[in-house]
Amino acid sequence: MLKINDRLTEARHKDGIVKNAILATLQPASFEQLRPFLKVVDLKRNAVIHEANKPVESVYFIESGIISRVARTQGDGSVEVAMVGRYGLVGVSVLLGTMTALHRSVVQIPGQALRISAGDLQTIVNREPVVRDHLLRYVHLLLTLKGQVSLCNAKHDIGQRLARWLLLAHERVEGDELPVTHDLLATMLGVRRPGVSESLANLEASGILAKSRGMLKVVNAEALKVHACECHRIIGDKFAAQRALPHFEHRLDAR
Repeated sequence: MLKINDRLTEARHKDGIVKNAILATLQPASFEQLRPFLKVVDLKRNAVIHEANKPVESVYFIESGIISRVARTQGDGSVEVAMVGRYGLVGVSVLLGTMTALHRSVVQIPGQALRISAGDLQTIVNREPVVRDHLLRYVHLLLTLKGQVSLCNAKHDIGQRLARWLLLAHERVEGDELPVTHDLLATMLGVRRPGVSESLANLEASGILAKSRGMLKVVNAEALKVHACECHRIIGDKFAAQRALPHFEHRLDAR
């Protein structure tokens, strides 16, 4: 397993204001239960955060970047079953009390997270039912997301699935640029690379995307939605309740 660089650097974390939606929507008193245990860590591309069927030592509240939860077989390789960005966390097994990862979690787009040890988080949620219930709401969202992605992968064509993936990623990062390759997209969608390349070329020809080496830029997100299946809207509707909650400017320091 690759190492995660552990650096508490407020300058890189934009004045220490929490960006993760789960934490940002915690009431101030509840956030204070977690704040002393949270540390900023860099998420390096291809770093394995958790390995399937291995103990979970830490939970990560994603601040920026994209983590893929992937299912794997030796014969078929990997396919993404859920995307986690600034609306989510990695390490839900701690909240469920199993302490063992169900899937491999891999950094696809680099960024940062707020890390807390599994033991510290478990102690807090056992002591503070309000915190536990708030975090479990995300588990409900994650289960919904995984179910919709499973349907999408089974029923929809490559172009629709690709548009859905790009839109979800675009909504979870800052800016319009996505540092992803054709190979990565093919792996995450569980399809062959030529199909992804053809779909990307069509989107570029329509002026919806701009491509450069190792980078895609979303030029027209509204037009991209036309190419996506209904799954993008369904997933967005599920997360709308989280976005509608009051957001607080929690800081990592005590100012």
